[in-house]
Amino acid sequence: ASSKGDIDERIDNLAPRADCGDPENMPLIMEWWDTELLPSKLRKQVQTQESLALTKKSKKQLQKLGKSAAKQGSVSKDNDEEKMANDIGENKEEVNSSCFEQAALSYSKTAALVQHIVPIGAPKQSQEAPQPTLFLTKRELKRQRKLRRAEQQRELQDKQAAGLVPAPEPRLTLQNFIRVLGDQAYLDPSQMEQKVNEQIQARKMAHLERNEANKATKEQKAEKRARKLHEDVSDGVSVAIFYVKDMSHTYHRTKVDLNAQQNNITGGVLECLKPSLACVICEGGPKAIKRYTRLMTVRMKWKGPEDAAIEEEEEEEAENDGEENETSKLKKKFNPENECELVWTGMSRKRLFSRFVFQVCESSDMARKVLASKGVGHYWDQLISHVNGGGSSFNLKLIDNKDDET
Repeated sequence: ASSKGDIDERIDNLAPRADCGDPENMPLIMEWWDTELLPSKLRKQVQTQESLALTKKSKKQLQKLGKSAAKQGSVSKDNDEEKMANDIGENKEEVNSSCFEQAALSYSKTAALVQHIVPIGAPKQSQEAPQPTLFLTKRELKRQRKLRRAEQQRELQDKQAAGLVPAPEPRLTLQNFIRVLGDQAYLDPSQMEQKVNEQIQARKMAHLERNEANKATKEQKAEKRARKLHEDVSDGVSVAIFYVKDMSHTYHRTKVDLNAQQNNITGGVLECLKPSLACVICEGGPKAIKRYTRLMTVRMKWKGPEDAAIEEEEEEEAENDGEENETSKLKKKFNPENECELVWTGMSRKRLFSRFVFQVCESSDMARKVLASKGVGHYWDQLISHVNGGGSSFNLKLIDNKDDET
């Protein structure tokens, strides 16, 4: 086995690689393609220094080749070569430092022709993977809350044991104060009972103060109510059409208008005098339309409240006795034959009405023109079709038929 010394000796005796050039062949100051970054005056100085270095190198090679010239070399030539080498070395350092200080792209004629494309990442790389959301069951939530509260209580007990937090007074009630206080309760029971009552009253007042502090203000309640009533209608608007036989009473008009504003419903009430009927158009969210439909078909007393019949009997008796005053004469009565029916419900792409309004028209044609200006003339056609097909109780004839007369 060869020793370490033999291996080092072999490495030292290895021949140099064929592609490894002589250090003297390297550029004196910088590569030729980098000289484009220098001003013209400095570029000439670099070329001068490189030409001197090449001259020195060529003379050195000639001296190696010419044996006679190497043996008969004069002292004067050696001095000239040393002087030239010293001049080259000094000038090389100065030119080299000037090159590094003054090199800039502004001197290059080809730098402006190079286009550096800004790299743009792939679309998928910029989007982070969504983190999965972990939803706990009610049982798991209850267990997590129990453990969290137990940990908080344990930390509080440790602080009380270390003296950082004063220990609370024992919670006394009329059932446990004898067991908690022990002999002290038997010495002065009346005083202990008074102390227990004071503690109970203090706990009650603290509870009421906490409730009062956590109670929402009027602004917060109004905001919460508006947030519950507000619905997203970007995907579509729910529409409902109602037929009302008589909409002249103030009670019905107020209820219809007020509930439409509260539920953020747009549309309106279109009353027709000949024939006498009213069309109620509602636009809004699905929940709002559901509440409004229940109001119109179930909750609203279209024939008047239950005690309206009793009031009418009293008014008739007063008229017979001659005791009716002027206010009762001006009071409008409910229509006992009034009714409301749901004509159609569906979806619309967007709201066609900006708010909820009331409008009166003299004829059916005028009412249809009003709705046609909004692009919903078919709503009136649907209402008339529903009324005409409602049976013998209500049947309209909007067009005279001469065949029926004959």
